[in-house]
Amino acid sequence: MSATTADRADDLPRLLAVVGPTASGKSRLAVALAERLQLPIFCCDSVQIYRGLDIGSAKVDLATRQRVPHHLLDLVDPDEDFSAGDYQQAAWQLLAHSAGLFVGGTGFYLRAVVRTHSGADPVADAPASDPRRAAFSAQWEARERERAGAVHAELERRDPQAAAAIHPRNVVRALRALWLCEAHDRPVSLVRAEDPQRARARLLAVVLEPEVAALDRAIDDRCDAMIRAGFVAEVGNLVHAGYDSRHRSMRSLGYRQILDHLAGQSLGDAVAAIKQETRRYARRQRSYFRHQLAPERTLAVPRPIWLLSQAELDREADGIAAAAAAFLAGEASP
Repeated sequence: MSATTADRADDLPRLLAVVGPTASGKSRLAVALAERLQLPIFCCDSVQIYRGLDIGSAKVDLATRQRVPHHLLDLVDPDEDFSAGDYQQAAWQLLAHSAGLFVGGTGFYLRAVVRTHSGADPVADAPASDPRRAAFSAQWEARERERAGAVHAELERRDPQAAAAIHPRNVVRALRALWLCEAHDRPVSLVRAEDPQRARARLLAVVLEPEVAALDRAIDDRCDAMIRAGFVAEVGNLVHAGYDSRHRSMRSLGYRQILDHLAGQSLGDAVAAIKQETRRYARRQRSYFRHQLAPERTLAVPRPIWLLSQAELDREADGIAAAAAAFLAGEASP
């Protein structure tokens, strides 16, 4: 990094985050750090933003929220649109008044906060309810149901560069990129090259990355605990309130499998499907954070702090808190 770039980075606001795959222990570490640093927690989760989606999104309990304030959860009803841009706006409204500790596994939400484009595109950024976008999404969601991988295959045809950056199973991201190609009538990678993202903040990230077998066990244990806590009843109540697979929130991981159970699939098969898909999702999260937080890709992001086990997490909490406090105070990065 050149001296000019370094000076510019030092002028940016400083943010803290605890990120990593699902079930890796983020909330436990975050609460401990937030108490030490006397900071609120800013939830960074694309399912926790929905009211009523509590058990399946692993929202922290009321007692924990009373100990440490949690923001950016329960923002919209399950039938409302909510984008990364909406999250960015809500987060910066909070940051205008107070620092906070971002916690979660939705990397593209955090990226939206830390990086920005120079301008907005009202056509490409149309909400999911926009008639043109809704019709386009419905068309390709139907094709995806008929043939798994159809969305990513079409994206690869229209924009190989954008497709190469998205996992073939990540239908949500692939569909958004495909919509952007449609809205701009050309490859979205070309549009992004003309208006590259720039840093809006300087981020210190604590990244949790447990060993795969340990994380798989934690995922299975969490899923079983969700079922015992009443996950099936929660989804049943949401259906009774009028929410179903028409709504994006109810197609979230876990919720769509329980909907299948309520439609007749055995609970055992539904739970097995949740566990399998959650393990796949955790691997995508691991890959995303390793890619996005690589020093050569992240202007104005200091070297992340990596933790590989629960024992290391507990052992290093005090040192992480000291490094985070120094970072927020403007001292040298780790």
